[in-house]
Amino acid sequence: MNTAPFAAPQYDVRLSLARLVAGLLMLAALLSPVMAQNTKPAGTHDHPVIHRLLDAIAEENHQEFISEGTPEFSALGEPEFTQVARAIAPRLKQGYDVEYLGNLRQQGLEISVWKVSFEDNGDDLLATLNVQNGRVGGFFLR
Repeated sequence: MNTAPFAAPQYDVRLSLARLVAGLLMLAALLSPVMAQNTKPAGTHDHPVIHRLLDAIAEENHQEFISEGTPEFSALGEPEFTQVARAIAPRLKQGYDVEYLGNLRQQGLEISVWKVSFEDNGDDLLATLNVQNGRVGGFFLR
């Protein structure tokens, strides 16, 4: 009967470490596009939408303003739109910038909140935007 202790197989530690590092690098390379996509703050995907809405107001173009809206949003009448557009279009035409502030959950909807700053250095506006299934459900300026 052999009483020698069980001998573990010999491993090349460097080779094992190299394989582990290579595997981790491959995993990181595969996950980096997914992780980069998820590092965008919530709501910032609405950035092009808010610019299109503000540009439509600047151009006083009611049809363009409601074109991406839900049926409820698109029901906004031209007189109400024109009243707002006439008030802020001149400031928008001088130049503006929008800054994403965060998201709110209200009545079961995700609402993105934006600061609208104007080149004229006048008062800023607070904008809230709701996008539902790729359509504008609500847009308010305060």
